[in-house]
Amino acid sequence: MSAAAVPSRDELVVQRQGRAGRITLNRPRALNMLSEAMLAGIALALEDWRCDPTTELVVLDAVGGRAFCAGGDIAAVHGRVAQGDVEGARGHCLAEYRLDLTLARYPKPVVALIDGVAMGGGLGLALHASHPVASERASFAMPECGIGWIPDSGASHLLSGLPAPLAAFIALTGEKLGADAAAALGLVRYRVASQQMPELVQALGEKGIAALPEPVPAGSGVPRLPGVPPELERAFAAPDVPQILARLEAGGEPCARAARALGKASPLALALTLEVLACARRQQSLEAALGLEYAVVSRLLTHPDFTEGIRAAMIDRDRRPAWSHTHARRFQAVDLAPFLPPPGTVLPPLGTSGNLSRKGT
Repeated sequence: MSAAAVPSRDELVVQRQGRAGRITLNRPRALNMLSEAMLAGIALALEDWRCDPTTELVVLDAVGGRAFCAGGDIAAVHGRVAQGDVEGARGHCLAEYRLDLTLARYPKPVVALIDGVAMGGGLGLALHASHPVASERASFAMPECGIGWIPDSGASHLLSGLPAPLAAFIALTGEKLGADAAAALGLVRYRVASQQMPELVQALGEKGIAALPEPVPAGSGVPRLPGVPPELERAFAAPDVPQILARLEAGGEPCARAARALGKASPLALALTLEVLACARRQQSLEAALGLEYAVVSRLLTHPDFTEGIRAAMIDRDRRPAWSHTHARRFQAVDLAPFLPPPGTVLPPLGTSGNLSRKGT
């Protein structure tokens, strides 16, 4: 890692604490969004501790309380695109996805202490850890469609174990899930009060993974999200967004709220998200899901909806994006094809570089 890529102590604190290697996100004013240097620093620490016999586990936490991590630094990604450095922007996304895969496959326990919001890439950082621990202040959301993007960092894989209508509802609306809801869906298995987090960090360093509390009992039967009425699930079982919106019109206030959320999001991003969710359900592989997400966002980076979404949310902040399509548009396969790998495409492993290649070429 070059000196320019080393995160400052103001962004990331990496230290040994007894039996644990501890990585603390320390960018609270930016809601602990992941800069390129932070991604590189986390990856380097994980590599250093991988074969170190004195490091029994890894602890991920964050400073601030408002946010565990609000995602990758999407403003920096957009800034690279605006400067004409599209490959640099893609490299940022690829580094994030490689880190997600590294966490999911790490040979030692990784405890993520989620005290505050986890969105986008932060949700990936939290939930690809082997032992995600949520406080009462934890919340989880996938708001990417609102900026002309898709839920990424393996979000499609994380949702693939849920009923399809529920997964679509969470991914398309950006619905915020509290810690209780996340536990009910099986996304987190451990709960600790916010004020007890520092004590837990100390105990993990002293006792190792045995310091974790008893896990939340796994639910039986089909996962359900408390408060989601049947008519909302029926609406999100529709095959495309126009039909979802039509079904929502017949529902009550929860349906109306969901319809308003869809109305603020990019119609193209919504359609692509449904396609990516369907693929993840068929593939049941985190690496495949990350590869497809990377292929899609690589193309979305240069689409006008991404530029417009960033403008409306982060630059002018008028929250009134002018999308390239209306919500009545029924996207066909030919409309989505430019954003998806062609049939027969082999996605390269995330651990390697290179372009997408067709079988037999």
